[in-house]
Amino acid sequence: MRTLSSFGATVCAVAFLFISINGCSGSASDSGTGGTAGSGGMGGGANVDELFAPGPYEVGYREFPVTYTAAASGADRELLLRVWYPAVADSGADPARYALSNDVISIDLGAGIALDAPPVNEESGFPFVVHSHGNGGEGLLAYPYGELMASHGWILVAPNHTGNTAFDFLDVPDPGTRSALDRPHDITAVIDEFESGLSGDELAGKADTSSVFVFGHSFGGYTTFASGGADVDFDAANEGCDGSMSASCEVLADPDVEAAYRAGFGDPRVVALAPQAPALVSIAEGELAALEVPTMLMTGRLDQTTTLEEQAVPAWMGIDHPDDFWVEMPKGAHFTFITICHDLTEDLLLFFRPDANEDGCGPAVAVPSSSPRPKPFLCSPPTCSGLADGTCSAKPNGTQS
Repeated sequence: MRTLSSFGATVCAVAFLFISINGCSGSASDSGTGGTAGSGGMGGGANVDELFAPGPYEVGYREFPVTYTAAASGADRELLLRVWYPAVADSGADPARYALSNDVISIDLGAGIALDAPPVNEESGFPFVVHSHGNGGEGLLAYPYGELMASHGWILVAPNHTGNTAFDFLDVPDPGTRSALDRPHDITAVIDEFESGLSGDELAGKADTSSVFVFGHSFGGYTTFASGGADVDFDAANEGCDGSMSASCEVLADPDVEAAYRAGFGDPRVVALAPQAPALVSIAEGELAALEVPTMLMTGRLDQTTTLEEQAVPAWMGIDHPDDFWVEMPKGAHFTFITICHDLTEDLLLFFRPDANEDGCGPAVAVPSSSPRPKPFLCSPPTCSGLADGTCSAKPNGTQS
């Protein structure tokens, strides 16, 4: 199995939030044997090391497209979904492979513990989580989370945000303002699809769509906040567009787009968030404080793309739910949260991300390897646990958190 090591600190932190939002009640907590789908297979007494270990479920992986009506344009919008799920035991399915290619690039990775489309476990009501990739990213980047979480009884879906993927950026990506509109609607479309029956797919009815956890990296952090109910400041996004012919400004000039932005993005089925190295984009001032769901903010102190000063601290100072947490990795950077440093050849890594070695893949920061996991420090109301050499910031109300 591909080791998670330092990257696994983020996986562990997300798993920790799972316990918080799911309650971990039921037979898994009582018996310690893996238990029911409703408990996520994680007992309430699980410690940090246990959260890194695969759970009792076989893991299945499959991918399929879904189509919904895009906001403002009314056009059909197709998303490719990457799905990890609890599978039946001893299916005999082959190991899964994670592949993507176009006319010039081919990437093919062997899965860690996931199997290729085995039958879905006979249980139902599995906890449901949606992951949002970063700007120019890919749904497959969620595979370490998907494998671990599915092994503990979760269904994880990672949609490709059409128009904003790595391959889109090799051609003509959608303008940023269009992607910022589409992305949170993609999350709602995924939840809707699983709620309405997936056109009879075997996964239909298996996920509990009434309480959904959303997390995402970078631009996916914006998507996470927006899906949780943080609205965009349309006027701020449109500032400076008077007379501009940029593609992003042309999108905003459409009255239907403005109306869609002003209508907001929050989905009431989303009950917890974990933005990773989030880009706040044009989220309106005060909107983070108005979020009614708990947030685990996850950042790296050495992040040069969504920096501590410009993104992480404003995000932490903005959120104001009593169950918010801030997990910061002192040696983490922007790409610490995904495995491109480990999975891509050096040539491909620098082709897609010329800044990778300076922002997460170089020797000065935490990267996926066989080295011991770094310990993040954890900020949480009302005290700071101080797990490493960091300090926790004071919240606006003056309490140390």
